Amino acid sequence: MPDNTEKSIPGSKNSTYLPNFCDGEAFLRLLLVVELIAIVFALVSFGGGSLFVHISLISVAMLWVGMATAAVLCVLMRKSWLGSHLRTTIIAISTTLLMTLLVSFGSLSMGEMLRFGPTAQDVGYTLTRNLAVAAILIGLALRYFYLHYESDQRLQVQAQARLQALQARIRPHFLFNSMNTIASLTHDQPDLAEQAIENLSDLFRASLAAESSISLQQELELTRSYIELEALRLGDRLELIWKLPSPPPSLNLPALTLQPLVENAIYHGIEPLPTGGIIEIEIRQSDTDTEILISNPVIPVQQSERRQGNRMAMENIKERLALAFDGLASMALSETETRYTIKLTIPTAETS
Repeated sequence: MPDNTEKSIPGSKNSTYLPNFCDGEAFLRLLLVVELIAIVFALVSFGGGSLFVHISLISVAMLWVGMATAAVLCVLMRKSWLGSHLRTTIIAISTTLLMTLLVSFGSLSMGEMLRFGPTAQDVGYTLTRNLAVAAILIGLALRYFYLHYESDQRLQVQAQARLQALQARIRPHFLFNSMNTIASLTHDQPDLAEQAIENLSDLFRASLAAESSISLQQELELTRSYIELEALRLGDRLELIWKLPSPPPSLNLPALTLQPLVENAIYHGIEPLPTGGIIEIEIRQSDTDTEILISNPVIPVQQSERRQGNRMAMENIKERLALAFDGLASMALSETETRYTIKLTIPTAETS
């Protein structure tokens, strides 16, 4: 099977450390922060007259600066003109100061026409003050954005490394069983032995690859490769029932998510039974999520006590899903008198 795993790249589509001001939510948050700063600045600079009018005038001026600066940065982001962090910083500061200067001149002209605001002697001081305040505020904002960007990048890199470390585990007894099976087939059935080696290499390639995300179709192919290996060892004791939609849902998930669950089902539900049993793999799809169910027979209590596992595979998969889907995916276990079922619920809209 070809190696078509897809690399998950940390970070968002926005290559700069600035928020995406083209996004409505980020734009509204910016306006809220600017308005709060305007109120504080108005309260500090109030010297008499109507406080409400004073707050309103300063709010309008600062909101114009904020909106114009955000609009310019949005256009530059879309055209990919911001480039490096240094260039982004210079452009952001220059744009903010330019907009502050333009809005300040506009407000001074309007105040002169309406006969309110600073006198001619105060124009220089007012412009210098506004530019100084704007420089300080944009400096603090850029520092905050950069620290937030670095923190977000660090968390994503750590999550990616953790995901790859978890993915690189595979149960040793499966390897030993597979090698023994291949060795027993080498002389009498070399074609089957060759196919078994190819299936085993597919599984280990997925386990050890640096990439962390593959399509559900690829994951099902890996699971089938594993089942073919186990069928060589278990023979008629292993039966499979597949209930899959056609075509399978377009969904990405961490590599080797289903294979360890099927391995657990065989280890705990098929191997202990002299006559074997049936494993069912079912996929259900809705508008909001995809459910994957894997069930196996329940073995007698006295046998299950001798085959207690360490639940590493379960915790491994649960943690990988949490990292890959930001906590939106879930795993549920259920048991009846005859069947043990694991259900994975994965958001359809998410592509890991």
